Amino acid sequence: MKNRYLPLIRDYCYISFACVLMGFAINYFYISNKLAEGGVAGIALILHYLSDISASYLYLAINLPLLIISWKFLGRDFSLKTIYGTFVLSFFINFFSYLRTPIPDFLLASLFGGALVGISLGIIFISGGSSGGTDIIAKLIHRYFGVPIGKTLLILDFIILSFVAFLFGKLIFMYTLIAVTVSSKMIDFIQEGIDEAKGIFIITSKPKEIKTAIVEQIGRGVTFLHGEGGFSGENLKILYCVVGKYQLLSLKKIVKDLDSHAFITVTNVHEVLGNGFKKLQEEEKKAD
Repeated sequence: MKNRYLPLIRDYCYISFACVLMGFAINYFYISNKLAEGGVAGIALILHYLSDISASYLYLAINLPLLIISWKFLGRDFSLKTIYGTFVLSFFINFFSYLRTPIPDFLLASLFGGALVGISLGIIFISGGSSGGTDIIAKLIHRYFGVPIGKTLLILDFIILSFVAFLFGKLIFMYTLIAVTVSSKMIDFIQEGIDEAKGIFIITSKPKEIKTAIVEQIGRGVTFLHGEGGFSGENLKILYCVVGKYQLLSLKKIVKDLDSHAFITVTNVHEVLGNGFKKLQEEEKKAD
């Protein structure tokens, strides 16, 4: 019973930490320099600059109807984590409001702010929740109309950033765009970069020797694919394996030492589930 709830407790701890980090970044880097953001956070910041109403209250008020929609259409686990994240983030946006001292260098503010916000959102996403707002809209549109989530978020962010350019000028718009871009890259890194691996195809005259060396020296499995040479017409055993990105050099050395005439192709693999990598069961639990 105890172990059953550990992953859930861990997810909520991660979401809490991410909200603390994001609340700090929004105040220290964004609001202090009147930078904006994409999504509902961006709308809240724009309204805050125009009306001087607390950004945390605006963020919460805009999200409330979306959270109700999420509860009805997007499932209990996701909605509970999203509701929790929204309220905790709103609290910390207000808690860190004393840190709104302007930073002279707008570029550094946008780079560091974007990085911290992206890390925060990435942690929230891998914990099975979201920060509310446009994430909910994008998921609904994807579910009922098949439009990719990334495309929907891009369109919504473009609309919000257009208002930033119109209301606050091109300078704030450009720095905000830098922050949003950095944030997006950091989200990708947190979700995919940690688990990034390399998929390797090897065409060689010594498939069994190379397979044995990879299994014994690197500890990775190898799959034989059957192919045929386009010019020679010979039957070939093509080796396929997935290794961690730091194991790639060791694999290349193995192939070079055993068959210097081998042909190798390397592809990026952003997520690997299964033996030796992230457990498939963890992903199934989050999906449930």
